[in-house]
This record gives sequence, structure tokens and C-alpha cells, in this order.
Amino acid sequence: MKQKFLLLILTALLVSCKESSGQEINPVKPDNTKQEAKNTVSKVADSLETAVYFIKSKKIAAPDELRKYIKEKIESVESIDFTGDKVADYICKTAIDTSGIGNEYWISSEYKTIKKVKYYGDGFQYRWFINLDNDPEPEMFETNGDEDGADYTITDQNLVTGKDKTLLYINPVIIENNKKYWGYSWDVKNIMARKKGNNIELFCSLSHQIIRDGNEEFDPEFQKIMPALFFTGHHTQESGNLVIKDEKWLTLQEIIKQTKR
Repeated sequence: MKQKFLLLILTALLVSCKESSGQEINPVKPDNTKQEAKNTVSKVADSLETAVYFIKSKKIAAPDELRKYIKEKIESVESIDFTGDKVADYICKTAIDTSGIGNEYWISSEYKTIKKVKYYGDGFQYRWFINLDNDPEPEMFETNGDEDGADYTITDQNLVTGKDKTLLYINPVIIENNKKYWGYSWDVKNIMARKKGNNIELFCSLSHQIIRDGNEEFDPEFQKIMPALFFTGHHTQESGNLVIKDEKWLTLQEIIKQTKR
């Protein structure tokens, strides 16, 4: 009887030890609430500032419908949404005449002529699109010039009248490897712009000692200061150590306000 009692006690002890050894211990988890909150705030802050880039046109073959629409000989066609309706439109250049002048047609995706302008076979022209305000159609950063000099402008489109308006004359500056170089059009890759809240801001300077060596004359009736706007790119010509101070982020409207006569 005693042996049976001892056997029962021994069995109970063995079962208890086995259960104890197999028991899972739940470690105390650290309180990550504060860290998660910080991460959330950081993500929200990042989302309030987003880089904004040029919208670039694409060269395409002229569609048959476009050839039927334009009766002149087509030299080249670019595809770009310049109306802001998220559907590609067309910029179509016709062949230049004996005087070196051709027509440039801006045709909507619905095959309506928004504007018709002259272009010249000599010199050069560069054009990028970027929406800098609250209307749907993008503004344009344009370079028009020749070997003696060029004008660098930000231009606003009017799709109703078909007339463009120069908003701002600028000095383009490329920042590369923390150095500043003159932004020749063929060296520019993208503009330094960001969306902050509901506004588009440009990285710029209104305080500089840039001296232009071309033959362009800067004397618009609406502007007294030519600001420096910053771009990314790769410089192909040494343009000296440009003296530029007080770099800041401003909207296009703020730059116009601070540079107007």
C-alpha cells in the first residue's frame, strides 16, 4: 500500500515537472507607441513635401488623322498634355519656307487648333512643361536664343485666347556636386521644385551677382530683378564660381511679387 502511494506521488511529480518545462513564457513586449507615433508624424511631414519634375514631350510619328487635319507638310510632331485634361495633345511643326520660317500648331486631343505661332529655323529653342499654379494647364520653362545669347523665361498659357504670356525672366543655375554652374539649356535635366501642401515651390535666389555675357537685353516693364532658379543637370562648360546668396523656396507668385517693378 505504501509502495502504491509512493508511486502515485512520484508520477504526479514527474507530470508536474514536464508541464513546467514545456510551459511557454510570454516576454514583456516594449511599449512602441511613442516610436510608432514619431514614425507616423515623420511620414506625414514627408508627404507634405514632394518633388515636382518637368513634364517632357515625346517625339512621335504624325497620326493619319493629324495629317488630314493639317494641310501643310509636317516636319515634326510632339505629344504632350498641354491642356491639363490628362489626355495627350499635339505640337506640330510644318516645314520651313524659303525665308526660314515655319508654322507651329498646337492641336488638342480633340483636333482643335488652340494656337498657331511662327518658329524660325535658325537659333535654338528648348521647352519644358510644369504646372506651377492652380489652373489645369501647365506653365512652360523656355529658352530661345542663338550663339550670341538666349532668353530664359517662364511662360503662362491662355488656352482661350491662344496667346502666351511671359511671367518671369530668370537666370538658370545648375547645382552639381555642391557647386553652381550656369544652366545652359542642353545641360539642364530638371528643375528644383517641390509640392508643399497645396503650393508648388521653386528653389531660387533673389540675391546674386550673376553677370550674363550674351547680347540679350533685360528691361521688361514688369520686372526689376532677374532671379536665379536652380536646376539639376551636368555642366559641360566651366562657368565660374557664381556668387549666389540667400537660397530659398518660394512659389512662382511670391517670386513674381518680389521681383516686379
